Amino acid sequence: MQKKIREASQVSPIIAFFITLSIQIGIGVLSFQRTVSRHSGQDAWVVMLIAGLSTLAVMWMILRLLDNEQAYGQPDLLSIHRRLFGKWIGGMLNMAALSFVTIFGVVTLRSYIEILQVWVFPQLSVFGISIIFCLMVWYAVLGGFRVVAGICTLSTLYMLPLILNGGFELQQAHFSNLLPLLEHSPQSLMQSYMQAIHSYLGFELVLFFHPFIKRPEAARKWYYFGLLTALYIYLMVLILALTYFSQAELQTEIWPTLTFWKAIHFPLLEHFDIIGIMVFLWVFLPSISMSAWAISRGIKQTFPIIRQKYALIFVLVLFVILSAMIRDGARVEWINNLYTMIGFYFIYAYIPFLLIYQLIHKKMKQKQTKGTG
Repeated sequence: MQKKIREASQVSPIIAFFITLSIQIGIGVLSFQRTVSRHSGQDAWVVMLIAGLSTLAVMWMILRLLDNEQAYGQPDLLSIHRRLFGKWIGGMLNMAALSFVTIFGVVTLRSYIEILQVWVFPQLSVFGISIIFCLMVWYAVLGGFRVVAGICTLSTLYMLPLILNGGFELQQAHFSNLLPLLEHSPQSLMQSYMQAIHSYLGFELVLFFHPFIKRPEAARKWYYFGLLTALYIYLMVLILALTYFSQAELQTEIWPTLTFWKAIHFPLLEHFDIIGIMVFLWVFLPSISMSAWAISRGIKQTFPIIRQKYALIFVLVLFVILSAMIRDGARVEWINNLYTMIGFYFIYAYIPFLLIYQLIHKKMKQKQTKGTG
């Protein structure tokens, strides 16, 4: 049984809300409108609603999985793998899970750099700016989980004014664009569903940081509240895009949210979009910081001889190298699609499988105990 997490390293249950929300509302909120509506048109908001509600069911399974593990040690995914599948198979599954989180971090980092290159600094070096961002992440993660959680909290406060400025475009919205309702085939809606899930991915990191939440039973409602808030924000932003743009226009906009910001003008502030992109650094930082923390801690758990601060250096160097290898927008889209596909099967197939296997394993152990008794 592993050592219990010290209370000084844990955070209040309400912080679970900020962590869940800040990880879900990331770079994807700037571009998801085009990809989600590509196949489902004006019905995209229905797909987004269903996908968001499904995350509540997945979160229930995740929390059930972690609650069941509480009696055996630290309730996290890596401990579950080792206990259920043994040292070797469990170790391989842990490395696969850490690889998935690595893709999440690289996708977040490289997507933000792509926006900087297109909108602000066309000649920006991917390698150079990756190093600068990873130094910021290194400084944050080195402070421990409480510092990363604090960044998530600040991110939410900085993010909301940017996301909620859609009122400026409401006077130009045409709500008749949402009709007719449910016009598209189930196949088209399913294709959009795959893209919608990309926006909600990230909440599964609960499987890694849950032991660092004080009184986990009190944090359950905050996890769900975070998911519901993310659902509301995505729905609001998507409906605004569907009513502001025609379908033909929307498919030509790579980052519709940035186009909203570009239309905002103040007497002493001309380029609100540039300001928004710079402030959005705080929105992207929690996702990559949390992923770097989870991977470095996972390496430390898998290989106890390696200290977490050295594992963190390896992780950030890997982030820089992988980001530099993704050279253009086409490769950025490819890695995003890969992450979406892996994430889809992880939350809808692997997590239910793991919960069922855990319950079967528990039943078998109970029968063996009774038989030997």
